Amino acid sequence: MAQVGALEIPPELLELFQKLVSQSDPRRTGSVRKHGYLQSRQKVLNLTTRSLLPQIRDLRASLTTEEIEAWKEAAAEGRQNWWNLFVQDTAYRLKYGLPGLATPSVLHQYKVGRIEIQAPATRVLLTQYHPIKYYVSKKMRGNTSVRVDVPVIERLQLPLTIGTSYRANLSAVGAEPRARMYAIVISHYQGRDIETELSFDFDLVTAWTRTEVTLNDVIGVARSYQLFIELNDVQGAFEWDNALANHTGTNWARDWRCSDVNNEVTRVNFQIEKSWEELFLPFRTAFDSVYPSDGTLP
Repeated sequence: MAQVGALEIPPELLELFQKLVSQSDPRRTGSVRKHGYLQSRQKVLNLTTRSLLPQIRDLRASLTTEEIEAWKEAAAEGRQNWWNLFVQDTAYRLKYGLPGLATPSVLHQYKVGRIEIQAPATRVLLTQYHPIKYYVSKKMRGNTSVRVDVPVIERLQLPLTIGTSYRANLSAVGAEPRARMYAIVISHYQGRDIETELSFDFDLVTAWTRTEVTLNDVIGVARSYQLFIELNDVQGAFEWDNALANHTGTNWARDWRCSDVNNEVTRVNFQIEKSWEELFLPFRTAFDSVYPSDGTLP
């Protein structure tokens, strides 16, 4: 038998109650947690001692004016503050023992999406759905841990521009080797659904580069679209960042910074659209967000 409970707070105690606890899960009625509290002096000292910020501050002091400008340009591409990007990137390198500082780039910042294909696999197909309405997960304002499902209304209006920065180290292993990004645009015309493809090919072996293409017209009225990344008859590694699906003056690509391209969806947040959904991901293949290696793609 179901058990139902409730708690009625007297008005004179409501303010004190709200200072003591806060909602911890918007999907569960009555789920609350204790607010943070003041840390002891010893705990503050321990946290300060373990912090990487003093090391990052010293490394920042060693940057030249030209290097700072390069970090600013890279951060502007990702719509970030350059100091935040520098701290994020440098903290990762210090934590995992990577030597030196990263070389800032306008093509990729911090983490990127990565696909690996090893024998005997030869194909991977990922997709990102863009219906008229879908849900994304965002942090609740004023709370550092609680996330809520937020509906997104995406009304497609052409032109549509898709693109991404990428690098690849792929080997052809079949009759039709190909790597590409494409979109299928659905339009309505005289009672029919018409599909129009917009695509571009990736070079199989390349350092970081960027490609974009634009679709201006379709038959009928454009309604929705679906993005794809396809690797076929190839093996090796492929990385991408700063994904683009631009229309109506907005980049609608989900997780365009590629910080969590393979975000797992639980039964609780089943409404959330994944960043990228695997349509074909056989044995000996994988995709995830990674910190990119320096130099060429291994």
